[in-house]
Parts: sequence; structure tokens; C-alpha cells
Amino acid sequence: MTDKEEVMKRAKALGESLRESDEYKELMEAQKNLDEDAETQELLKNYESKRNELQVKQMTGQNIDDDLRELTDMEGQIMNKESMQRYTKAEENFKNLVDEANQEIVNAMGENNENTN
Repeated sequence: MTDKEEVMKRAKALGESLRESDEYKELMEAQKNLDEDAETQELLKNYESKRNELQVKQMTGQNIDDDLRELTDMEGQIMNKESMQRYTKAEENFKNLVDEANQEIVNAMGENNENTN
């Protein structure tokens, strides 16, 4: 097996391990709950629509102060929803796991460089 093949094999194994982690499972469950939360989905749809409207107004030189306040209020409503809070926390936890795994890769590469010098 070539070096590249070995790297790809180990990368695949790492991906499978990440998929089997509690952090990933919680993220997928939180995503499912968020997707099924009709009220939050409606808020997200309205937020996106308002954001697009604001961008058009901004590009045409219109005053967007009131729209910006409304958008900020909408964002607060979304973030106060339990399903969004759970999703955001799960996403952060999974991101931290991936960051830690990446740091281990970087550390291992540094160790190899020190050993070859």
C-alpha cells in the first residue's frame, strides 16, 4: 500500500470514528429536532426572507435601520428556541471534537519532524 493509500485509509477510519462519537450522534439528533420544530423553521424562513430584503434595500441605498433592528429581534427569537439552543450546543461540541482531532494530527506531524531532524 502506498503512503497516500495509507493516509486515505486512516482518514476514512477517523471519519468513521467521528461519525460514531457521542458528539456526532447528539448533533444529528439535535438537527432532526430542529428540522421537525415547525415554529422555529417558520422563524428561520422569515429571518432569511427579511435578511434578503434588507440586502436589497442596502444595495439600493435605502435606510435599513428599522429592518436591522427587526432582523436582530428575529435572531433573538430564534436563538431563544430550545431546539436551536440544543442544535447550537451540539454543533459546538462536535466542532470542538474535530478541532481536538485536528490538533492531534498537527501534534503528531510535529513529533515526526522532530524525530527526523
